[in-house]
Amino acid sequence: MTDPAPGTRSAADDVLQDDRPVSVLRRSALAQDVLLFCVAFSAGALFYVLVRLMSGDEMHVWGIGLSDEVLLSGLVAGELFVLWNNGLRQGLRGHSIGKHREGLMVVDAATGRPAGPWRGLLRGAVMVVLLDLALAAVPVNLPTVLRRATPDAWHFGGAAYLALLVLLVPVVLGAGRGLADRVARTRVERATGLDAHTRPERLRALVVLDVVGVLGVVAVCSTYLSFYWPLLWRFPKPW
Repeated sequence: MTDPAPGTRSAADDVLQDDRPVSVLRRSALAQDVLLFCVAFSAGALFYVLVRLMSGDEMHVWGIGLSDEVLLSGLVAGELFVLWNNGLRQGLRGHSIGKHREGLMVVDAATGRPAGPWRGLLRGAVMVVLLDLALAAVPVNLPTVLRRATPDAWHFGGAAYLALLVLLVPVVLGAGRGLADRVARTRVERATGLDAHTRPERLRALVVLDVVGVLGVVAVCSTYLSFYWPLLWRFPKPW
């Protein structure tokens, strides 16, 4: 029995890929995309702080008003990353960074080919809106993008809980297609070929980014929560 030629995949490799069901791989890919969201969030928050510091304005870096703006800047950067990673990138290449790490692809439900940039962006936009709405359910009155961009009269507490359910139920139950897939007419399946998985050298770099992102989010959120600790567990009303 001879070894497979360099750059090719053996039948044993394909068998190993089939050990875990797609639903489990999707959860793992989602977790890894969340870690990269943390990287974008940390970068956005750090960028805002540096700009304020270099502007020469006298400020208290961890004052309540500034902590809101730091958190909002992180969310803007994170949501733009989701729009690219889970939207445009998936439409063009067929996978987010997390899905590439797990050997998954997002394809047109009818043709099995990448959905293209516009439907990819549509899918990403649905994810961004759901994420932003769901964050409003966190009981500390987070300054989400939609809260800042819309009048107070438009804020509807029930939408936050509904978005949270729409996001979490497919993940918990392992549903095949979530709302974003149905809107964009896509599905998630196993990837095949030499580029089905992220190369090992890139995986090592991604692990370092994951750690940096988590540390950044912990730093920003811990300072934010320190000011709003008395307001914890005051959930938004659903009407």
